[in-house]
Amino acid sequence: MNLVLFFLQMSKGVVILIVGTLWVFVRHASAQNVNALANNIQRQLNSEDAQYRQDYFKETPISERMLLDAGGTFRYAYNMIQNSRSQSQYLTTPDVRLFLRAELDGGIRFFGRLRFLDNEWDTNGSRYLAPDAKERGWQNPIGEIYWGEFDLGGFTHASETERADFNLVVKGGRNYIIWGQGLVLSNYMYAVKTELTLGDLGIEGMFAQTAGQDTVDWDTSRPGFDTDTSRIYSGMKIDWKGFAAHKPYVFALWQTDQNGGQENNLGTSGNPIPTTFNYNSGYVGAGSTGSLGADLVYRGEFAYEFGSTLTDPLDPTSPSLSQPQQETEISAAAGFAGLTYLLRDEGDTRLDLSVLAGSGDKHRLDSGTTFGGIAPNNVDHSFNSLGYINTGFTLAPDPANLLCPSAGFSTNLLPSVSWARDLRLGMTGYLFTKIDNEAPINILTRPGGSNLVGGEIDTTLDWRILSDINFNIRYGIFMPNSSVFYEDQGAIRQFFYVGVTYAF
Repeated sequence: MNLVLFFLQMSKGVVILIVGTLWVFVRHASAQNVNALANNIQRQLNSEDAQYRQDYFKETPISERMLLDAGGTFRYAYNMIQNSRSQSQYLTTPDVRLFLRAELDGGIRFFGRLRFLDNEWDTNGSRYLAPDAKERGWQNPIGEIYWGEFDLGGFTHASETERADFNLVVKGGRNYIIWGQGLVLSNYMYAVKTELTLGDLGIEGMFAQTAGQDTVDWDTSRPGFDTDTSRIYSGMKIDWKGFAAHKPYVFALWQTDQNGGQENNLGTSGNPIPTTFNYNSGYVGAGSTGSLGADLVYRGEFAYEFGSTLTDPLDPTSPSLSQPQQETEISAAAGFAGLTYLLRDEGDTRLDLSVLAGSGDKHRLDSGTTFGGIAPNNVDHSFNSLGYINTGFTLAPDPANLLCPSAGFSTNLLPSVSWARDLRLGMTGYLFTKIDNEAPINILTRPGGSNLVGGEIDTTLDWRILSDINFNIRYGIFMPNSSVFYEDQGAIRQFFYVGVTYAF
């Protein structure tokens, strides 16, 4: 009889453990949904802006010894964001950016940009939907980007001497860094980069640290994950420009967790779980961009992740809910590939196909966190990084345990009409599936069952009304496979963004 009572008590304890753990994760996932989607659209805009600035400076002619350029933009945007319960919250963002660019003799450059961004949230009076205090009101930092650059080849070109096959570029400051094609790193960083060119061989080295409040960590269980993330990166990338239609490269990147050793008590208030954080990772990979004929453009990158992390402090077999953490290995991988077909018609129509895949681990409750992370005595196969690959506006999952094919098109709607020739429509469809149906993605789902998470359709409308006025609309709708979500977490989610930008 005593033995029966013992097993009944143990069963009751396990049930309480499971229900309590799921409650913690459901509450945590809902609280982060608002900020995650707002950050996703901002990361997409940051990535596009970084590429635009790179192309702009590359094509700017050097006609005088001293070049000064100043200006700015004002963007007013409105966002509607729905969470996993189809509850809506609204965000209005007036955004002013002022920049100064200086160049001397084609070889010394400076760029600085101030940003004044105000986040005004409307959650219909619901405290449950309210974002963190950090996400409301005026945002920091005001000094968004500032860097200086020395370009040896620029001096050579400016003095009209013969261009050499050797060049050295040193660049340092606060910038938005896209490493490779962004799979392992795409973020604001304090960075020093050195680029050495020897004929067709390019060698790039980098030493960088994450830029404080602009960094949202993959470990969302760590206190301060979106206000105090400090990770140091050092790496090297080698590319070859000797092929006419292809630019292959290889890279190695190492990340050191400066928040390592941070401790906190997590879990329910009545049963706190001591948790220590430490995640050190390295990435080696290869990629290439180029063309396959006159009308087909390709891109692709693969990365292998290694390193060490600490195991989950949760003990699923003990009523105490805690267990000693261990250091364990990381062995994960991710990659993506894409093709763009250029129709070369009057509307500059483009068709795009891509696929993103990343490894996951069934011995985790969440793909990126330490609390609910890798179970003891297991190698961690979940891919985590501070990179960014576009997976849509609405669900926006990370690569871990994800297989995401997508297809889309974009075209100028009225190319022969003068006032609307820059009115461009785009549409992309995404399919989200788990590689291992027992392993998590970074969106809360049930383990087991179907691999299909759902599908999403995104629509964009961009119109350059005048040379200095742009109008943009972004709309996305995620249609879930409700069977893979927990109760009240499987509703349709929508995202809507409308903004006007004035450049001066």
